[in-house]
Amino acid sequence: MTRLLFATDPHGNASAYDDLLARARDLDVQTLVLGGDLLPLAHGGDRLAAQLRFAREWLPAWLARARAQGARVFAVLGNDDWACCAPHLERCDGLTLLHGRAAPLDEGRWIAGYPCVPVTPFSMSDWDRLDAPGWRPPRPPKNVVLSEVVGDGGRLRAATLEEVAARPTIEEDLEALAGRSDPARTVYVVHTPPWGTPLDVMHGGAHIGSRALRAFVDRRQPPLTLHGHVHESPHLTGRIDDRVGRTLVVNPGASRQRLRAALVDLDRLSDGARLVT
Repeated sequence: MTRLLFATDPHGNASAYDDLLARARDLDVQTLVLGGDLLPLAHGGDRLAAQLRFAREWLPAWLARARAQGARVFAVLGNDDWACCAPHLERCDGLTLLHGRAAPLDEGRWIAGYPCVPVTPFSMSDWDRLDAPGWRPPRPPKNVVLSEVVGDGGRLRAATLEEVAARPTIEEDLEALAGRSDPARTVYVVHTPPWGTPLDVMHGGAHIGSRALRAFVDRRQPPLTLHGHVHESPHLTGRIDDRVGRTLVVNPGASRQRLRAALVDLDRLSDGARLVT
């Protein structure tokens, strides 16, 4: 049997990362999946420096411990992670970064990932996208800021919503991703949850997930999709998983304060996901 342990939105919380390794060891799980917003949520101008430092120094050391434990790690970044940090993660031994890519998971199964979310009201916009052609955000951001790789580091620059809108939509990107493996045999790790489930409810009760992702799951029916982004949804709904047709969809909630991980047995998906704290 192939079991995996999935955690998301740690935002640089070192104790959550450490607890994830401890739970994996205790449960004898060798496949760890991270669902985005991996890097520190420092404020102001310090955020980029803090994220680069975490990506260069802390995370490689943690991955070395994971390798020593016999674990393999798959991940996507999230909307609170600057894209200029990605090259450092690409070079990390023991980490497979699934940005618009598919990789073998086990014999006959794949895992694929996608970091983007429908445009948020926040200024960090590297992974913001229009959901589908013609879609517009209900609350456009007041500022749009993108990161760029500069040497071994990065810098931030002001941009516009029009520049973000010129990029492929989530709908278009997911269709491209579907061509990189057989969706019926692929686990998808997508930072945003699908719209209209117990996994995408924010304070006030609104659903803020991706309608394009929901349509993708409805149509393609992968066995399992893993999500984060909406920290509070599992607390508000009391649910960490749901079904979209035959597909098991999972959001265990954020690990920003303490570890919240989902244990999933790929050979027993009918059992759903189990919360591990």
